Amino acid sequence: MKQIIFLFLFFLPFTGEASAYWMEIRGSGKLNEPVQIQVCYGHIDEFSIRHRDTGKELELTGNFKISVVDNDGKIIQVPISRKVDCWEGQFIPVHEGAYRILGINDSHPVVDRSKSGGKNVRPIDYLCAAYQVGRGEAVSKPAQLLDIIVSRKGDLINVQAFNNGHFAENQTKLRVFNPENWEKELVINEHGEAFFKTTMPGLYIIRQDWDNPAPGNYKGVDYTSIRYRCNYCLLIP
Repeated sequence: MKQIIFLFLFFLPFTGEASAYWMEIRGSGKLNEPVQIQVCYGHIDEFSIRHRDTGKELELTGNFKISVVDNDGKIIQVPISRKVDCWEGQFIPVHEGAYRILGINDSHPVVDRSKSGGKNVRPIDYLCAAYQVGRGEAVSKPAQLLDIIVSRKGDLINVQAFNNGHFAENQTKLRVFNPENWEKELVINEHGEAFFKTTMPGLYIIRQDWDNPAPGNYKGVDYTSIRYRCNYCLLIP
């Protein structure tokens, strides 16, 4: 059975017509067999059905930089090319263990709210997932500035959140969206982790946000802070 991983980067709440970037990852989970990565843009309608869009936002999707990190820390850059309704690339796993599939887009335009009296914000977004090949070791170390690592502990899902290589601060809040798009809040403890129990099969999105009050100028537009966001996907069969 093929592994299928869906990773979503949501800009709006999970309501009708919510828009998102996401990755769809397909592979057999076996050595030396290609793993397909599709980076998409689309929306969820009022019936919770996902649709791929092909307009301007899909063109901007090509700005995501995709990489794969193996258990030894070796980084594989994965070029993506434009398809009809996504951007696509692939890699071939040559060792057993967990592969981290990462995406970053640090070229979003500044969200300019100056005309309405608001503050300008520069968004930087991360995508991440784990792809297991054989038995091997699981993911244990963060690989990007804002990161999430997920594992199982009995009947619970253990979530570890990281900020700049260190555990996220105690009481950091995370958001989990279940397959029906209901939202649950998690609070990181003093050990940098939180737990939750899945309620049904399907896709769970775990999100960590961090606002850095560092002003600057990007592409000629001033901003007052940077909003970092990391989204991790957990597919429960």
